[in-house]
Amino acid sequence: MDDHGVQARTWMDTGTKIGEHLMETSPGAGETVLPRPVEALPLPALASATRKLADKLTEHFTMGEPAALALAQAVVDPSAARRAAESPERLRVPGGVILAIRAEVWARHIIPDPRNPRIGPSRRHPASNLIGTGESTRFRPLTEPIAASGGRPELVQRLANQEHLAWAAQLSKEYVLDHNDWRESLRHQGVMTEVWLAATAFQHEDKTPGVTVPVTVEGSSRVTCAHDLLALRSADVPYIQDTAKLRSHIRKLNEAIATAGDPAQVDPEVAVTVRCERLPALLLVGFEPHDGTTADFGVAVKSLVALRHVDSPKPWGEAAENEALADAVVDEIERRTLITPSKADWLRGALTPDQAKAAGFNDDPSVRAAAIVRLFTERDQSIHAAVRVAITGQSTRKNITTKLLLDVASSLVMRSVSEEDSRRRERMRKYLKSAFPGELAKDWEATFRGTEELAQAALAEVTKGEPGVATRELAARSAYPLVINGQLTGDRGTKNNDQPDRRHPGEVIDRMRSTPHGVHQLKQTLLDSAAGRRTRKVDETGQVTQNEDGRDILVTDADLRRTFPAAGEGPSLTPAPQNAAEVLGNALHDLATSIQAVEGAVKAVEAVRADDGTRAIDSLGADRADCEAWRNILQDVLFKLPVWQQRSVQRHGIIAEDPYDLDADGDDEEGEEPADEFEGQPTDEDTPSQDEVA
Repeated sequence: MDDHGVQARTWMDTGTKIGEHLMETSPGAGETVLPRPVEALPLPALASATRKLADKLTEHFTMGEPAALALAQAVVDPSAARRAAESPERLRVPGGVILAIRAEVWARHIIPDPRNPRIGPSRRHPASNLIGTGESTRFRPLTEPIAASGGRPELVQRLANQEHLAWAAQLSKEYVLDHNDWRESLRHQGVMTEVWLAATAFQHEDKTPGVTVPVTVEGSSRVTCAHDLLALRSADVPYIQDTAKLRSHIRKLNEAIATAGDPAQVDPEVAVTVRCERLPALLLVGFEPHDGTTADFGVAVKSLVALRHVDSPKPWGEAAENEALADAVVDEIERRTLITPSKADWLRGALTPDQAKAAGFNDDPSVRAAAIVRLFTERDQSIHAAVRVAITGQSTRKNITTKLLLDVASSLVMRSVSEEDSRRRERMRKYLKSAFPGELAKDWEATFRGTEELAQAALAEVTKGEPGVATRELAARSAYPLVINGQLTGDRGTKNNDQPDRRHPGEVIDRMRSTPHGVHQLKQTLLDSAAGRRTRKVDETGQVTQNEDGRDILVTDADLRRTFPAAGEGPSLTPAPQNAAEVLGNALHDLATSIQAVEGAVKAVEAVRADDGTRAIDSLGADRADCEAWRNILQDVLFKLPVWQQRSVQRHGIIAEDPYDLDADGDDEEGEEPADEFEGQPTDEDTPSQDEVA
């Protein structure tokens, strides 16, 4: 991948201005930057010069023979590269120093990264059970390349076969041309800023002989566009390199330039080809780890790339960033042998549900979600250290908060989602990352026990008035189906929307796990999800509720928020109370409203400012008799509240906890999006809860 803003700034720094000069394009094409003059290209180096450079790389950087030869063949001037190898550049990364040399390379001897991280959020993983169902899911996504054995500064990319590479490269190309197309600028300027290359060995599962080729770890979009202008299919490069054919091709281009005489008269298409045939590069040829670190070349390269992109002026975007961070965390934990390779694949979403079950893991995405959340919030020091190293190695973040960990974990959880519509997926992703309560950062365990067993343990905890490990696991599992089915949503903003309850889904779920009724509802959520249907509403005893027609009522976002209000709001209002409990509930609701009004009135009093800007109440005070009367009333109420609370504990076995504020930083801004739910999903506005049926 690449930071095209760097190239754009380079143009501006050199004084080139868009719109100042007409290009050698077809009439009506408009104005653009002044084209770079073309000049004759050097012929590809002789085999002896290439061999000397390869030997130099092998000698100085412990590089393997195939990798050294692949880099040497790509270099335009091997003698210049040999001189650069004597004093390589040192690029600092977390955990060590990467060694690199600058050189010009032939575009036809390198390829762009076929698994461009920018397309991470759009990949469909085996956990979604979509692999093989269409062209975009014909193969499983390419895995992350890993470091070569023996500490060699090389990468290894595993493929099913050559077609697997062609498929991945085509998906990456389509994404680049749709979202980051720089062909027009390359036509006139060529690639101006260096791309970063690492020698990568492609190993085929179908026993096809492996090949090694320089692959961009930064600069993929530029190389993709250059290859398109050269009418070159990137996936063919590792298998069809022919120096003799390239030499003949360069001679023909040079003849065309010589025939034109004046560079300005060179055929436009020939000029474009000449500009794209070679490009500046930074060859990553070595790695020196710090003493005591376990980082290898693969980790160092990912760190180098992430440090360029995560905090760059044009970032990958939150979804892609979290995808990269999530993969880095699982990779680091696996690399430290804290989890098995098969569990790492399960967590990454690399196993289909059937494969997961065969490997001894649960095929329920809710169970997988809980396991992922627990891994990312684990308090075990060895796990936490791996998480910290992985995240700080991919970004400059130093403060790893619970919110960040849950956000990153949710990107792995999303890989089980089979939804194809990009808009719905983005909405799901946004809501899911705020659906895991902050309580999940405390102690608990992600088990494979059944829903009934887990729910019984959770009920036992709340009955004792101590919601704990079981209720946390229940909450972690339930968040996935509630959000993915659109039955619990996040803050949708204020534009065209009446949503008085602005709590995040995680706050609602946290409130639910602390009451018997809520535990029953979370249990029903998991049972219905396992049965392949949306969650049905249950009463306080756990029985599914039905409407007058005898049909089961489905839960909605509004239902859950009304039934399980935030602490301090009191019970929901009953329009026509029929018994003492309902009348009492309405009275307690009025009490909650009054207490909130008192809180607001106190803030209003303190907001009054004197002429000098200080609070007026601090200097003027309030009437003594009034204050005495108010204090007596409030003290009387304060004496009664513990008694009422104890009566509730004796009857229900529950002490309600304050909801955990998952997003203290205000992740969602007011009015940021319209109030529509997932398209095609029933909503409380479209279908009132009492009429919504399964």
